[in-house]
Amino acid sequence: MYLVARVAARRRRIGCALLSLICAAAASPVMSAGAEEPAATTLFYDAHVFTAEYDHPYAEAVAIRGDRILAVGALGAVERIAGPAARRVDLHGEFLMPGLIDAHAHPIAGGVTLIQANYPDSTGSVPALVQFVTAEMSKRQSMRGDVLVINSIDVSYWPHAAEIDAALSRGAFAQQPIVLVGSDGHTEWANRVARNRAGITQQFIRSLSAGDRRYYGFDSNLNPTGFVVDAGQSKLDASLPPFSAEFMLRAGRAAVHYMNGLGITGWLDAAVSGVVGGSIPASVDDPGYLPVYRELGLRGELTAHVAAYPVVKPDLGSPQIDVVEALRARFSNVPNLTIPGLKVFADGVVEIPSQTAALTKPYTNTGRSTPLLFTPAKMDALVTEAARRGLNVHVHAIGDLAVKASLDAFEAARKAVPHSTLPFTLTHAQFVDPEDIPRFAQLHVIAALQLLWAVADPSTNEEVKPYIDRSIYRWMYPARSILDTGGEIAGASDWPVSSPNPFLAIYQAETRSGPQGVLDPAQRMPREVMLYAYTRNAAHALNQLDQIGSLAPGKRADLVLVDRDVLTISAEELKDAKVVWTMFGGKVVYGQAP
Repeated sequence: MYLVARVAARRRRIGCALLSLICAAAASPVMSAGAEEPAATTLFYDAHVFTAEYDHPYAEAVAIRGDRILAVGALGAVERIAGPAARRVDLHGEFLMPGLIDAHAHPIAGGVTLIQANYPDSTGSVPALVQFVTAEMSKRQSMRGDVLVINSIDVSYWPHAAEIDAALSRGAFAQQPIVLVGSDGHTEWANRVARNRAGITQQFIRSLSAGDRRYYGFDSNLNPTGFVVDAGQSKLDASLPPFSAEFMLRAGRAAVHYMNGLGITGWLDAAVSGVVGGSIPASVDDPGYLPVYRELGLRGELTAHVAAYPVVKPDLGSPQIDVVEALRARFSNVPNLTIPGLKVFADGVVEIPSQTAALTKPYTNTGRSTPLLFTPAKMDALVTEAARRGLNVHVHAIGDLAVKASLDAFEAARKAVPHSTLPFTLTHAQFVDPEDIPRFAQLHVIAALQLLWAVADPSTNEEVKPYIDRSIYRWMYPARSILDTGGEIAGASDWPVSSPNPFLAIYQAETRSGPQGVLDPAQRMPREVMLYAYTRNAAHALNQLDQIGSLAPGKRADLVLVDRDVLTISAEELKDAKVVWTMFGGKVVYGQAP
């Protein structure tokens, strides 16, 4: 009720608060690119408008001209600026807001899952999994060359890797290479014929150091069970047949359309080249998904602002920055694509059996600690050099040790390059040492959080809680604590790891509820804060806040119409919110044009 009353009160103050915004629009009418005459003007009215501008977050009307916003504010004032010839569109009280932005996703990989098979079950039932694989093997619609690939396998299946191997490596499956891709993006499983191709054999496991064996599943005799994580995943993937250019273009199209359908008009692609985990960093010879974006852009089909981040390995030093700069130059003229920086993996994932996240205390089931994926001094030097060259840095950090070391690197760069205003981002932050929480604000580091994961269910209570120290688990997804100490939160999904639907994530951030109760209610997030997280804050993470992320004169006309007032409805209703249409640069790219 407090939020509803606050929203109503703010809306009553629209007129005075928006005078300066409207005057700015009147001072400089917007021309369409390359046009000799002003583009047509459209006036949207009778809507609940959320602007994502802190000083004036609500409005009554928005006018656009061409691909830009002309005016925002009280209806009468916007009408005067739009002029009598403006086309008027009555939105019948629906909710109008800026285009939504995802501050950490893998959309091209997500597009692949849209056109391949995905396993929907999360019960851990091996017989059900075998039945599904059998059906897909008959269909042969989810093939990568001659390899059957099944996506979205819940990580609850991995403790049963040996049982899965017993079922899918013999009989009818003995000659069919099969790869199951984990829903977390860090894990996979391969049957015997597929892993033999990859060279993942008993002899190979024997040859590894104890530290490197952590990336593979094996029995007491060092026979592989098929499970791989991070570096093991990279080895397996390297043996798979490449996707065709036509297939990847289909995946890219599917991803863009899907994201637009959720109101998303921009995202940070968090591993556009190189591999998850960073065991194989980006290279000029392997540009990853960048050619897909280029093809979409040149065809006019990239209807989203994409900030693409190649994965680098800090311990390889500054030549990695040279690679990013070379890729940046090579793909510099692609419409709606930028390469603003580089991505680093500080660690892996925490769930059993992976346990590759770097924690400040050992895993309780093994007594072992997982090291960082970089040498701290080399990470400090890399981030500092990137900042000197004007390149941003985006870091994957799950464990509290990984978060601490990443913040240390950001601190080193801030001290060495004090004039830099780059919006460094740290993503995931699943566990944060309480002493490090205020450092997000102190160091001006954006926390790009996947709060759809902040749920009380087996993923947190059964696959994590029993295996890590209680003092670490206590600070799981501490979003509200980061916010309350002045930190900036950006909304993110990590799709295809989880749904990119922002309204589902906002619901989860607000409630933190699940089938097993509530995951630390003290960390619940205010809804309005989450709307900022998926608009202006995410635009800041993309370093494009001057162009997108809010409704203000001169910014891109990226707008989303939602079928209900997402600020005042109940939390449960949020889950059912639907996008009516999505506009990108003044053109409707999803739904029916108004």
